[in-house]
Amino acid sequence: MLKKVLLGLGLVILLLIIAVFIGYNSLKPSYKGSQKLDGLQSEVEIIFDTYGVPHITAQSEEDAHFALGYVHAQDRLFQMEMLRRVASGRLSEIFGMDLLETDQFFRTLGISLQAEEAIEQFWTDEQDEPWQINTLAYLKGINQFIEKGPKPVEFHLLGISMEPYTLQDVYLTTGFMAFGFAEGFREDPLVSTLMNKLGGDYLNDLIIDWEEMAEKIPVYDPKMEQNLLSISTHTKQLLDNLPVAPWLGSNSWVIGPTKTAGGKVLFANDTHMGFSQPSVWYEAHIEAPGMSSYGNYAAGFPFPILGHNRYMAVGLTMFENDDTDFFIEKPVEGNSNQYWYGEEKLNFSSRTEIIKVKDSDDISFEVKSSKHGPIINPVIPEISAIYNQPVAVSWSYLQLPNQNLQATYNIIKANNMEDVKKGASMINSPGLNVMYGDVDGNIAWWTTAKLWQRSEG
Repeated sequence: MLKKVLLGLGLVILLLIIAVFIGYNSLKPSYKGSQKLDGLQSEVEIIFDTYGVPHITAQSEEDAHFALGYVHAQDRLFQMEMLRRVASGRLSEIFGMDLLETDQFFRTLGISLQAEEAIEQFWTDEQDEPWQINTLAYLKGINQFIEKGPKPVEFHLLGISMEPYTLQDVYLTTGFMAFGFAEGFREDPLVSTLMNKLGGDYLNDLIIDWEEMAEKIPVYDPKMEQNLLSISTHTKQLLDNLPVAPWLGSNSWVIGPTKTAGGKVLFANDTHMGFSQPSVWYEAHIEAPGMSSYGNYAAGFPFPILGHNRYMAVGLTMFENDDTDFFIEKPVEGNSNQYWYGEEKLNFSSRTEIIKVKDSDDISFEVKSSKHGPIINPVIPEISAIYNQPVAVSWSYLQLPNQNLQATYNIIKANNMEDVKKGASMINSPGLNVMYGDVDGNIAWWTTAKLWQRSEG
């Protein structure tokens, strides 16, 4: 009897192992075989090397980007999902109340609104520019995988529905990138703390060309060091809670042919970001008529942020430009809906954000904005410990045209230095150092960003 029971139990365990094995393998990405996909105009060949990098050969750029979207989604769909949810403030839908504070912060910044403005500004009814055609093809490839491919295991475990990808999601990628590069959210409060606690002489050792008189501007009460430091700490905690790595860091160098033993350009770019698994970058190689490129792609973005083609290589690092300021607004006495802008009374604008929260009721909250930007007191409570006035954040990424799609496409297609320079000049935010080297022996280093022209003082 015992023998039969043990035999039956062993059989059940064996069947369970087989079921788990089959189920697990059915969810894995496909790296061999053939598939028929709706939307391709011609046959596309994809060869994955030993590192899992797809080498895509197509008869057109459009087909190549369709295929890129498909394989990018099969390898990184959950990463794409997390990134678009962070930037749009939709983490609470799947993680519950623990991420509500993070969602409120990103909803207040309004990265989604900036994405909508970019679409309204640059996507006409024709949509016939090559960068537009290839962007739409990339999105079709992602959505083809969502429709026909296996649902990744993370979606099963968290109960996430697989929603189609949109143009807005593409712009959310650069929004998250720009936020990681916007050091002012963390550094401005910290530097103010150092100034008030340790004095201007201490900052002389940290800042190049520190203006002698600038340290004497009475911006903050010296008794507020701990409160100011807590603002920076609060922002850091928000970053630490994110399910995707923030975009921080990078270094690079390029050496001209007269300085190298082989007489050719030497180029190196190390775009180190916060550790994440999978990696921030997704490598891919495309061969199509008019395009031959090997690049590093961000999740949900159709063109490489850095890489090389047959003629040139391009890399990037953070520019570290000051693109973030905090403004203390002065409300009109007796009217909390108005504030002073110089000698003029202006109304605060207002919008209502509704956040869906897993296992809880929806959360509704109001976001006020001044001419400078959104009021952040409600999402960084430490500010209220310092001021009983509204504090607005002015971030250039939210205030300037977003042409990052056009810029990255033009750069990877370039076959001369001027084309790369033109593409780099289209990037308003985030601020980047763009390094360049080509087969003709040219090297270059550009900084690209729109810089505010500030009045004296």
